[in-house]
Amino acid sequence: MSLVPVSIVGTGSFLPGNPVPSDRVEAILGPLENCPPKVKSFIDNLGLKMLERGGVETRHFAVDPETRDMTHNFSSLAEKAARNALEMANLEPQRIDLLVISCPTYDQSTPPTSALLQERLGIQNCAEMEIHSNCTGVGKGVQVAYDALRSGRYQTALVAYSQLSSLYLRSCYFNEARMDKVHAALRWILADGSGAVVMQACQNGRPQHEIVGTFVESVGAGRPAGMTSGGGANDLMKTSKQIPEMYESGSHHLWQDFSAVNDNAAPLLLQGLTQFTAQENIDPGSVDHYIVSIPTFQLYDEHIPAFLDRLNTTRDKIKFRSNKIGYCGGAATMLHLDEMVRSGELKSGQLAIVHAVESSKWMTAGFAVRW
Repeated sequence: MSLVPVSIVGTGSFLPGNPVPSDRVEAILGPLENCPPKVKSFIDNLGLKMLERGGVETRHFAVDPETRDMTHNFSSLAEKAARNALEMANLEPQRIDLLVISCPTYDQSTPPTSALLQERLGIQNCAEMEIHSNCTGVGKGVQVAYDALRSGRYQTALVAYSQLSSLYLRSCYFNEARMDKVHAALRWILADGSGAVVMQACQNGRPQHEIVGTFVESVGAGRPAGMTSGGGANDLMKTSKQIPEMYESGSHHLWQDFSAVNDNAAPLLLQGLTQFTAQENIDPGSVDHYIVSIPTFQLYDEHIPAFLDRLNTTRDKIKFRSNKIGYCGGAATMLHLDEMVRSGELKSGQLAIVHAVESSKWMTAGFAVRW
């Protein structure tokens, strides 16, 4: 079977609401008035310092600032980015014959969010798939679409990622008595946003914006999870522990092992990049842009020397890009890619690697594109 080239013909992104400066985070998400004294002291004394070190000036939340109701769900947030990508590609939604969406969770247990996005876009017939993942969801979705397109199974694919961190960060979500400092700290790091790409199989000649290759790897077996959030089957196994007991214990809270992330995330991201470039026979020093998932400037500044040395690259080719939008989880790299395309920073002929590390169970995934 001969494989055909695959190109990116459109990129899109969406950030909900107005930019939220650091001093407005609690006003939008709701104050934590009943959390334990140690958590309250942490918020009052270390919150702003943590924000300053993180390097994020503004971020976006899909939250009504007056009512604190959510303004979007996963499918409606993805729809905005998808329509922007389709507009750039100059394609109607009906041209999509494969739709892939990745999210950290879903709009409903059933039907799948992919089918709900299909309906929102008005696509009468297409194949649709939903990938449950956090930061590596973009790489996974692109790999599925890339393999399906180059084999000839489909002609045009839409890959979207939707991040709604604020679902887990609003004060109304917490059992505040069960909060710890990590739960509070995540409110200053995470943000909302969505991104999308439209991909097409090219039957004649070499396309522009050609995908060079993809990479997906999990190294989490035997490693403790670095990010957890309950609310699934594991919390409902026993008849004596259902939704009220889940809330009482606080097991529905989003939690991250900051120490493990600091120690492992950057090295695993770098490991994934070196394996990916070796797999595709790419000289790491020849890459014009590394578009990677880095949540805070503090992490970037601490680990960037190792990246520069191992990849034989320079800071201008692997930038910290979250200062104006916050860290939008899996959507981050798509948001950065779209901004670079629309601003002209990503130029014709340049090679870009879009790559992310996910701490939930320690995975990396991404793709390379010759623009």
